[in-house]
Amino acid sequence: MHNYETLIVLKSSHMVLNRNLKDITHEESLLTPTQGGNSINWLLGHIIISRDDIRELIGLDKLYGDEMKMYHRGAEAAGPAEFFQFGKLIEMYNDGQQILEEKLKSTDLRDDNEKYRMVTFLAFHEAYHTGQTGILRRIIGKEGAIK
Repeated sequence: MHNYETLIVLKSSHMVLNRNLKDITHEESLLTPTQGGNSINWLLGHIIISRDDIRELIGLDKLYGDEMKMYHRGAEAAGPAEFFQFGKLIEMYNDGQQILEEKLKSTDLRDDNEKYRMVTFLAFHEAYHTGQTGILRRIIGKEGAIK
């Protein structure tokens, strides 16, 4: 199997993220820390578009397009009404997991250093934001999900 380490990071992030998102309402997903920062809703949307970048790098079609523009880094601030419903975002995130795993298992990126570097970075990027969701979960008043 190729891309073993990257696959472990993405599978682990998938498991942890789903635990961190459990029992969070749409309204709670829009809350931001008083000190500044992004909401869980924005983080999940951002992870979804980053996963689309991975999909494209390994030869899969992107699942989403301009409808997700508010989740791009540096995007103009969006109001709560512009964000996707949180349950829909969770569904969107989970929908592509299996095919992403299968494609990573069968794709050899060792001969393309730039693609390998980008896929590895994006897996790290997802893990970084997944950790942020654990902190935000506590900020909105939920018990920690990982024990």
